[in-house]
Amino acid sequence: MTNKLIEKRRLRKKLKKMIDNMNEIVLYGEEMKENPHEYIKEKLDFPDYYGENLDALFDCLSELSNKTIIIKDSSLLDEDLLNTFIDANDENPDIDLILD
Repeated sequence: MTNKLIEKRRLRKKLKKMIDNMNEIVLYGEEMKENPHEYIKEKLDFPDYYGENLDALFDCLSELSNKTIIIKDSSLLDEDLLNTFIDANDENPDIDLILD
């Protein structure tokens, strides 16, 4: 193989990894204990009209596309909040939820 072809493959791999990382959002259970909706709104870049309640969270999560949401220390979350993430994940095939 030529050096140019090898370099193009390396660049493609780097670009794919960068895109994958942009689609991955890590949320921390500890950070969501005090004011979860404000934290979630900022991290997931929800619109200003986000209602900061579980129904609004479900609606916004249902509209996301091509995202992987990782929740670290998910055991620290309120049960209703956690179930909202799980329900939205079940509803929306364009998001992947990973509970840690």
